[in-house]
Amino acid sequence: MNIKRNIIFALESRKKDGVPIVENVPIRMRVNFASQRIEFTTGYRIDVAKWDGDKQRVKKTDAPINSNNLHRKSMQLS
Repeated sequence: MNIKRNIIFALESRKKDGVPIVENVPIRMRVNFASQRIEFTTGYRIDVAKWDGDKQRVKKTDAPINSNNLHRKSMQLS
């Protein structure tokens, strides 16, 4: 028995005064399973510019933050 399912992550589209909101937008999750659909917010928010709609995930940044970078920055502040 093969049960088809599909999970989609997308940003919620909202407008304020007719202008799309592009900051602090909720991430929604849609699950299709056995011809049934449920959609809900994940509890996470993100700016539209940081979201990759094709890959349904957060875009990778040019300068990722890792523990070495954080340690180096904290040493510069001391």
